[in-house]
Amino acid sequence: MNLLLPKKTILAGFVAAACAVTPTLSQAAEKVEQPNVLLIVMDDLGSAQLDFALDNINKNELVKRPVPARYDGDFDQLYDAAKRSMPNITQLANEGVRMTNAYVATPVCGPSRAGMMTGRFPHSFGTYSNDDAKLGIPLDIKLLPALMNENGYATANIGKYHNAKVRKEFIPKDEQSRDYHDNQISLAEPGYGPEERGFDYSYSYYVSGAALYNSPTVFRNGKSAPAPGYLTYNLTNEAIQFIEKADKEKQPFFINLAYSVPHIPLEQPAPAKFMERFNTGNLEVDKYYAHVNASDEGIGKIIDKLKEMGEYENTLIFFLSDNGAVHESPMPMNGMDRAFKGQRYRGGVHVPFIAHWKGHLPEGRSDNTMISAMDILPTALAAAGIKIPTEMKVDGKDIMPLLKGKAEQPHPYLYWAGPRALHYDSSNADFWSNYWKWITYETNEFIPSPYIEKHSKGEWAIKDQNWSLHYYDDGKGEYELYNYAKDPAESKNLAKQYPEKVKELKMAFYDWIKTKPAPIAWGQDRYQILTDSAK
Repeated sequence: MNLLLPKKTILAGFVAAACAVTPTLSQAAEKVEQPNVLLIVMDDLGSAQLDFALDNINKNELVKRPVPARYDGDFDQLYDAAKRSMPNITQLANEGVRMTNAYVATPVCGPSRAGMMTGRFPHSFGTYSNDDAKLGIPLDIKLLPALMNENGYATANIGKYHNAKVRKEFIPKDEQSRDYHDNQISLAEPGYGPEERGFDYSYSYYVSGAALYNSPTVFRNGKSAPAPGYLTYNLTNEAIQFIEKADKEKQPFFINLAYSVPHIPLEQPAPAKFMERFNTGNLEVDKYYAHVNASDEGIGKIIDKLKEMGEYENTLIFFLSDNGAVHESPMPMNGMDRAFKGQRYRGGVHVPFIAHWKGHLPEGRSDNTMISAMDILPTALAAAGIKIPTEMKVDGKDIMPLLKGKAEQPHPYLYWAGPRALHYDSSNADFWSNYWKWITYETNEFIPSPYIEKHSKGEWAIKDQNWSLHYYDDGKGEYELYNYAKDPAESKNLAKQYPEKVKELKMAFYDWIKTKPAPIAWGQDRYQILTDSAK
């Protein structure tokens, strides 16, 4: 329910009962302008597939790493394509704050996005994996949009949601391709749709990816909606129209804008004008960065609209990816970081992160303090002057002082636990090679992946500002300790050299995991193994 307040203002502070407050104190509450909040989330974009993220690339080392045949090519050409793919985001980074040591709550999309919407470790409500995410965020947990909506914000989810309990339907057999994006329609169960969790407006799809063109799985306010043409265009246009409507109704807005790219497969090319901007010598690479570039152009149009309306300097913008890149993507992938989506090494959970608020945050600032995507919720609410109810049990921290340059450490540790899904890893190259052939009808034999989450053993990880400790349930009972600040590839196991650091991090992880419920779907038999391994 919207509370119609004066244009972008609220009462900051709380006034006690009149009989207990002096006139002087009662006049202390003052009106504070509420900023718009725009949260832009890319899907599987690598931590180094952006211009501003390439500063720390060691080309000589990175070029030695294995690359998928589909996205192979001249390294310098691929590097150049990444550098040019998102000029509007580069401008945002130059005008805002880049947090270079930012992490998501899990290395896969569903629970990662749940961390953003709740400000909590998704493990705290049993969501460790995408298998768990299929059951949705529990209905007794209040989400960020609901709290903002209750405090006068117009709220919209545009694009991927992945926080609903879902069931699947499919288009008629004779109309299906071999790409599930074209065929699968995921429906939200009653009560779980974004329009039922605090969003005034929803133009959404509910799981994984969506077809690039004419998607069958888009829903407007819970009802199936035609999505003719290019989905990226549709998402951009929907965002602009919602911004215009909120402005007309004199309300601040919160938009969760979740583009579908570059989530694979990217079989179809982007519109011609984007394809023409890339000529790496590999058409698949050109497709990848052209689709990314199309989303960037959309972001540029949204920024232009905000400037036209005089709202650019009153809009707090966050930009990030939901997890690291998959191995089936072009260089520079995740840069020097080890591993990919689905794993709790740095490459799976370290993401590009920008905070931008023209006139309120310093420009061109870079900060290496460890933060989490869970911090978005408390930071946005603090900027809006909205108090967080204690029953929300938020784990994230208000990082606005940090963004403004105050030296502080919001998290002594960050924690991860769940399946080590090598589905997206270089070790699954044979599956992906066959998959591309199958989806393009070069072969009629589909070979299932042996590395999906439900078949995967568990792992856990903990990080502080400089160190990471890892454990994998492979029966060896070994711990891996890395100084990732010096060794982002997490290549030199220092566990034997620093046993006290292992002990410290292990104890801290146990103190965290021992209070968490078991997964609601994945690995209920493995949870106790992970917990006991940290005792």
